Order: sequence, then structure tokens, then C-alpha cells
Amino acid sequence: MRRAVLFALLFLFQGSSLFAFWPISWELDGQKNYLGPLISYEEEGEQSHVTVRPFLSSYDSPDDYTLLFPLGKSTPEKSYFAPFYMRHAGVGEHDTTLFPFFWGQTGEKSYGGVFPLYGRLYHRFRRDEIGFFLWPLYSYSVGDSTTTTNVLWPLLSFYSGHEEGFKLGPLYGHREWGDERKATFVLWPFFIKDDKFINTDNPVSSVWAMPFYMQTTSPHSSFHAVLWPLFTYTKVKDRTEIKAPWPIFSHTSGPSEEALSLWPLYSHTKSDKDEVTYVLWPIYKEWERHPGDDSTWAETRILLLDRYTVDDRGTFLNVWPFFEYRSYRKEEETFFFPSLLPWRNKDFDRIMRPLLTLYEFRKTGDKSVSNLLYGFYTKEQEGETWKRRLAFLFEVKREKKGMGFQVLSGLFGVDSTRVKLFYIPIKRKQAPEQAQEQLEEQPQEHAQTSALGQAPDPSQEQPQQEPEQGSQAEPQEASQ
Repeated sequence: MRRAVLFALLFLFQGSSLFAFWPISWELDGQKNYLGPLISYEEEGEQSHVTVRPFLSSYDSPDDYTLLFPLGKSTPEKSYFAPFYMRHAGVGEHDTTLFPFFWGQTGEKSYGGVFPLYGRLYHRFRRDEIGFFLWPLYSYSVGDSTTTTNVLWPLLSFYSGHEEGFKLGPLYGHREWGDERKATFVLWPFFIKDDKFINTDNPVSSVWAMPFYMQTTSPHSSFHAVLWPLFTYTKVKDRTEIKAPWPIFSHTSGPSEEALSLWPLYSHTKSDKDEVTYVLWPIYKEWERHPGDDSTWAETRILLLDRYTVDDRGTFLNVWPFFEYRSYRKEEETFFFPSLLPWRNKDFDRIMRPLLTLYEFRKTGDKSVSNLLYGFYTKEQEGETWKRRLAFLFEVKREKKGMGFQVLSGLFGVDSTRVKLFYIPIKRKQAPEQAQEQLEEQPQEHAQTSALGQAPDPSQEQPQQEPEQGSQAEPQEASQ
């Protein structure tokens, strides 16, 4: 069904640029647009791109499309439409959910069900097997050598296998993982005791009575909190962190990290890979990151939304909600006005941004494109050639062969190759100089074609004879 829709759109849009009439139909930088910014179509090599905003966008192939961005998306490997549909296909496995139905296969095992009545799944949600009947009345899961059985989930659960124990809702629970870990809670999450890594040289013991007192200790680290999260003390090897009270004051010291915060006036954090500074939060933020390849990514934010960023994707400047500017290695530049949603996302730029942008400017190398009010005024320029168009009223252009113009989308127009009269293109008679140039080129092209069709044997190659003078004059006399 989706392919039929896409192919129908392609068929309707083919060849319609001859009768361009803004805003019903108009073209800019090789992209055909229809009904203002609502529909666009372009070809790039062997690929076709169709967008029906905001409903549908097909990019690269009919199997790669976006539906009601950001709710739905489809690729050959995965597709979804939240929250009702999801499909995933991999090597030797696949699964499909069309709520409340689901089915799939992993290896030689098939599964399926109707939620919440009955169902079984294999290798889903990080579990080897999951089953349920009249959920939440009964369900079970198998994973990590442990079977968990739930009755009236989350009120009553039993654990067997590598993990043994049970829990009764948030009232009480106790679990043991052999001699590796033991955990007990009463009125979760207020009273918790958890001992893990018992049989190692770094056992960790935790006793929590939230929020009054919390403690987690091991031979290499310790954590203490009073009236959490207001007053905390954390020490991990050579790193020490104190918050008293959070979030007003905090201090961190260590060989790989230093931090000081006097919120909301000032805070500064420096580590091996990051450096972050806040002044009068959330008014000003400065962030610097070192990804490890001798490069530096930097970002400056004003009131969180206004930001200036330099990273692997280039330079990004946003002054919300007024404008947005991007550049990449001084080869590509873009400018948008206004910038209501300051996101750098390919799907958002292709589907939603054209609906929200009143003015757009793009530059790639020597080529630049401007678009005002959804195509009401457009400008294209590359080197010394350019074209300007005002809606359906007037268009003027400069090409290598000369100037041209047309009014009312082709009611009348003239350029170097044709004349338009009542939207009908009529080929212009060429000037004598141009006709003479073409006639002079024809004998040369004919000679080259004959030479290619009758290539001589190099071993029998003979000196080329000069053509007779009369043979050269005949084409010229015929042309005259």
C-alpha cells in the first residue's frame, strides 16, 4: 500500500515544471514543490525523494520513509508507528507488534499472543523467555539463569534458579544470589540492606534509611548521606565530592576532575575530556569537550535555548526564536528565519522545518539559493549565472548564452533558446553566427565519428593525406 502511494505521487509530479504556477507548483534548486511547502519532489542520481508534509517523507527508496514525524519511521530493518505498531527484522529472527497482537520468530522458535490475554515471547526485552496469562494476573520470565514468577504483578513475585527469594509488593522482599549477593528491603525504597560482591576482595555493603541516613562502603569507596540529597559525601579512590547543601554548594577534587559550584551564581567542572562553566544559571553556559582525536568541540548557551556550537558537524548558531545559522568547513552555509525549534536533525530539517521557516538561505561552494515566504520570492546563483522569481508574476535570469525573462509563469517569455507565448515554448531561430559555428563543428564531429568507427590497424598505419580544398568548401557552400 505504501509503495502504491509513493509511486502515485511520483507519477503525478513528473514533468509538471513546464506549467509551474506558484504556489500550486514551483521549482527551486532542482526540487519541485507543490501547494507551497506542503509537497516536494526531487531526484538525486538514481534516487527519488518525496515529502508530503507533515504526513509522509520517502527518502532514498520506497522502503525508507517517515510517517507523521516523529511518530512513525520505516527502514528495511526496522519500522514503527508509536505506540501501536513496531516491526524488526534481523538475521534469522523477526518480530511484529500491532497492538494488542504480536508475533515473531527467533531461530526455530515461533511465538505470538494477544496482550493482555495470553502470549509468549523469546529473546525479547533482554529475557530468554517471557509468558503471561490475563496479565497482570500471571506472568513469568526467564533470564540470567533465573526464573521470575509474578502473581498480580507487582504485588507478589517469586525467584528461583541462580537467584532465590520473593517480594511482597513494596512491603517486604528478600533475595539471594548464592554467596555473591544478599538484599532485603522493608517498605521499599525507605529501608534497604544490600551486600554484593561478597566473595571478592572488594565487597560492597549498603544500608539505607531514606531520606534520613544512607551509607554504602567498600575497601575502595564510601558514600554517606544525611537528609539525602541535601548533604552527601562521596569518596572513590582519590576522588572526593562534598555537597552541603545540594544544589547550592558542592566541591569535587581528584587527579582527573576538579569542580566547584555556588549555585545559581557560578559553577565550574573540569575533567580529562570535558570542561563546563555556568554563570547565573540558566543564563550562561560554556562547554568544551575533547573527544580524544586532537579536536575540540565547544558550545556556548544563553538561556539554554540560544547556543553557539562548534563540533564535528560544523558551526551552529541559534538565537531562539529568531534565526539559526550553520556552516561546515566553510564549504556549506545555511540560514533560517525564524528558528522556533532549535534542533539539528536530518528528518526534522527535511519534513518539519520547511513549514516553520519564512526565509531560508543555502550556500554550497559557489552556488547559493534563497527562499522567502514558501517560494513567493526565490533566488538562485552560481558563478555569473543567476535566476530570480517573484511568485507567478515575473522571472528573470542570466545564463551563459544571455539574459531571459518571463511573466505570469510563461504567458510570455524570452530567453536565448526559445520564446514562450501563451505558455507554449517556441524554439528561436539561431543567429547567423551561432548557425555558422554549428556548421563548422559538424564536419569535425563527422570526421571523429568515422575515425572511431573505422580505426586503422596500427601495423598498417599510413600517413594521413591532406584533404582537398574542394572537399572543405562543399559543406560551407551548402550551408550558405
